[in-house]
Amino acid sequence: MGSDLALVGANPSALLWEGPQATAFVSVWRVDWSPEGAGGALVICRDGELRLLCDTPLLGRWLFDTFIGHSSELGHFNHPARPTVERAEVRIDLDLAAGLSASAGDVTVHITGVLDRRRTLDSGVRVGGIPWSITRVYAPCRSARVEVARAVVPGIPRIQDRAPVGSSACLTVAETWARV
Repeated sequence: MGSDLALVGANPSALLWEGPQATAFVSVWRVDWSPEGAGGALVICRDGELRLLCDTPLLGRWLFDTFIGHSSELGHFNHPARPTVERAEVRIDLDLAAGLSASAGDVTVHITGVLDRRRTLDSGVRVGGIPWSITRVYAPCRSARVEVARAVVPGIPRIQDRAPVGSSACLTVAETWARV
């Protein structure tokens, strides 16, 4: 493998909405390989809250600094500049037919109702000022449910019904990030 390869894994996510207001963003990372090792991470962002629950804090902080901290979805919320990092076992059950079930600490995420599956390739995407090439299998989904401390977070994904179908909740697998 070339030294430009930075991550191999999966990154399902959901941005939930209540009318015009975003209520929560969750991003689940299953890292099969990276320079900082393998493992899982789960990010939840709501107004006033940015939490990063991860198997290993080193991997979690690297994911945040390299990718998550530059997510446009975070712009919908007033949140701390740096996440609260919590060491927690991240459990991920990801299936392109059934969907995602993930948990870490007191957070659970379910993303279901796959609407489509397609391969995507984005070359030259700038994240944190660095150009990347990203390949993945992308599966927009109909529904997402997030719970924190057993309380359901309000909101639902936004669906784009026109072709190609899209959603603010999705599964991604076979995700590969490489510096261009």
